[in-house]
Amino acid sequence: MVSNSGTGSQTVDRALEALSLIVTEGRLLSLEDVTAHLGTSKSATYRLLRSLEAAGFIARDRNASGYGPASRFLSLSVIAVSRIDVRRAARPGMERIVSRFGETASLHVRSSDRRVCVEVVEGTHPVRRVIPIGENHPLYAGETGRALMSGLAEVELVEILQAAADAGLDGRRIRDDLVRTREAGFFIGIGVRTPGVGSISLPIKGAMGLAGALTISGPANRWTMSAMRRAAPFILAEVQGISKAIGATPESTPSITSA
Repeated sequence: MVSNSGTGSQTVDRALEALSLIVTEGRLLSLEDVTAHLGTSKSATYRLLRSLEAAGFIARDRNASGYGPASRFLSLSVIAVSRIDVRRAARPGMERIVSRFGETASLHVRSSDRRVCVEVVEGTHPVRRVIPIGENHPLYAGETGRALMSGLAEVELVEILQAAADAGLDGRRIRDDLVRTREAGFFIGIGVRTPGVGSISLPIKGAMGLAGALTISGPANRWTMSAMRRAAPFILAEVQGISKAIGATPESTPSITSA
């Protein structure tokens, strides 16, 4: 068992080294180029490259007889950079929002069928909403979920709405909320997930589409529906600035049907 584990680890290390070489070299690399760099046999190198190719990380240009980065690797790279960039881009705007309204601002991103809080600027009031970084919930949960789901294509929404229905939520009501969110650019709710908490949530767009959601939340006796509506234009302008900073295009987001 120890020997097999060691061999597996070496294989992974070599595959990562081969991928790094192909990505950073700046030109197509042949099988012989990668073999010489790794110091392995040609057959072993070929197996590594075939595995990376099958996974979509590299692709072989048959005319030039060389390997280069493939679309899946490039897509994952853009997504990773976008998630880093959205935190950096969002923080100043979050601080301005908190400075103006005194309520807690939190940034959330999608992770498969869940949403995760990745940045928080706490409110300035003695009594305020506290959200820990790393807190996660099902994607459909709460006001933040409405903002995140509003940027998804119908094919993705069907499965998520079914999960919400299985959890005892009203899928049709959620769909109606998504239509309104898409039209307004934000969703306002009180107690949608947490009783006594008012929240306004806005989707953030990036170069690859949906990048995250910004939520401003506080006690509902202070952060009321009318207070959130008054704050919406200022917050929306900040979110539009964040989206622009991370490469959002003016193209429309996927439509949401009302059926």
